[in-house]
Amino acid sequence: MRQIITERLIIRPIKMTDHDELKAILLDPKVVRYTRYRDVKTPTNFTAIFESHFLNTAYTFGIETKDEHKLIGFYEFHPEDTTGILTYALAQSAWGKGYVAEVGIGMMAYGFNALNFKRIEAHYASSNPRSGKVMSKMGMHDLGSIGTFPSPHTGEVRKVMAYELTKEDWLLSNNQEQAV
Repeated sequence: MRQIITERLIIRPIKMTDHDELKAILLDPKVVRYTRYRDVKTPTNFTAIFESHFLNTAYTFGIETKDEHKLIGFYEFHPEDTTGILTYALAQSAWGKGYVAEVGIGMMAYGFNALNFKRIEAHYASSNPRSGKVMSKMGMHDLGSIGTFPSPHTGEVRKVMAYELTKEDWLLSNNQEQAV
């Protein structure tokens, strides 16, 4: 993948030199609280996932600030047939700055054009409504609840909410024509 440059960020493949910064992000329980990475709790645990999952893939990208060249998070697709299920995480210091929506808009284009997804979907816990707002800002459509899961922290049952964007809708909203 080439780099994608937005107004404030560089979206690029994750490199070996990102190990320590990404480790600090993923070992923060507040950052991973609602993600599939909440079970990554030790440096050894992280290193195994870093090497097997985050390096040398067309689906996972680092988010770096343009001004400081600091890794502040990641954005990734989990492919399921012609659908890309997205996951993202940001360091707490980067929360509330609009970075995920900024990255997401560029990544939608990459997902549809380079990875040939027909649909991109994102899930979030109902107890984290800010994620839903971000997905809406990225042009995704609310699917509502798609199931429930027990919180690993409290045992409380939470709803899994979802948003989606189809390639057709993305093309229409971006005034692009689909090649036939």
